[in-house]
Amino acid sequence: MGSLEAALFAIVYRYCIREDENEQLNQGVLGAFVLVQKTLSKIQIPLYCTAAPLDCGDPLGYFDWDMILQASWAYGESMALFGGAAKGIDYCFQKGWIGKFPG
Repeated sequence: MGSLEAALFAIVYRYCIREDENEQLNQGVLGAFVLVQKTLSKIQIPLYCTAAPLDCGDPLGYFDWDMILQASWAYGESMALFGGAAKGIDYCFQKGWIGKFPG
């Protein structure tokens, strides 16, 4: 599944990155995939949490320690997967194997 996610990310990343060398755009595309696509979708809400409003106890009220740990592991996994794919696409840009779109 990770290879399909990385392929989808590579397609989106290639079409989002422009020739103007905007670092915020590069980081924004990576951050959006890491946070939304993998990290938040992997957090499982424990049964003891109340639904409306979301309340799971300490330390933040809506996130307990177990949920924070799940998010941390998913974030690390996502950064490795999508960060590696972004570096691979950037390497292909530098070698001229693929081109950036005009800014």
